[in-house]
Amino acid sequence: MRRTLATVLLSVLVVLAGCSGVFGGGDESAETVTPAAVPTDEPTPTPMPELAPGVTKRGIEDPRALIAAHRSFLQNRSFTQRSNSTALAANGSTILRTTGTLRVGATGAARYVSNRSGPYFATERGSIPTRVVAWSSDGNYFVQQTFANGTTTYSHPPGRRTGMQFALGTLPSLLGALDAGNTTITDRRSENGTTLYRINGTIDTRRQPNTSVRLLVDSRGVVREYSTVRQAPASSAVTKSITENRLVAINTTGTPERPSWVETAKNRTTATRRPETARSGE
Repeated sequence: MRRTLATVLLSVLVVLAGCSGVFGGGDESAETVTPAAVPTDEPTPTPMPELAPGVTKRGIEDPRALIAAHRSFLQNRSFTQRSNSTALAANGSTILRTTGTLRVGATGAARYVSNRSGPYFATERGSIPTRVVAWSSDGNYFVQQTFANGTTTYSHPPGRRTGMQFALGTLPSLLGALDAGNTTITDRRSENGTTLYRINGTIDTRRQPNTSVRLLVDSRGVVREYSTVRQAPASSAVTKSITENRLVAINTTGTPERPSWVETAKNRTTATRRPETARSGE
């Protein structure tokens, strides 16, 4: 818990008044010196930078307000979001690594590319795609998945999917699962005139045991970065998992290019075999 601001101490200036005489002139009277004015107003304290919606000096207390501010700021803005996820075995070796890049244009069109690698694929026997490309525009979205054996599938899932939904990802559920009584602002700094807050916390143990969270939030409520670290028992295949997400290029991300395979995905959702892992049409 943060301590309140220390009490401002006021130093009082005491001015001594005295009389002075002129030697040798008995008829000259003493000159009276008027005391200087004593300041009575306390110095104006430095204002506390404005905190993000849902955030107090104690940490995150209203996750819904923070998510609403994050969503509102990004609406109608272009941005890029980068993500990394690493799964570690008991001996500390990386058994699965996932990287992702999401680009959202100002009009809402979004393109997401994710790549996975690591020996964990051998145990899953090809059930996890090594590459996923998703495209969203006008409320429709299409997905291309490529597997280690070269098989590629296309899908056009029903329902509405927007760039904002891609961007939010698991952030709403993550913040909703925070232990509100155990979040703390650990650092504060200024960047290009915007105040940034580093906030640490833990997940409610009933939902995700042994999971810590770290966020970088600005005073407008934009979650610039967030990461999680989750510990699992040593007997588990994955004993530690680390995820990192970073928001960059706000208002400077160009409109993402529509993948060439979207027309195929509109009409076909069955698997097709390609001679090599698809990397065109990202």
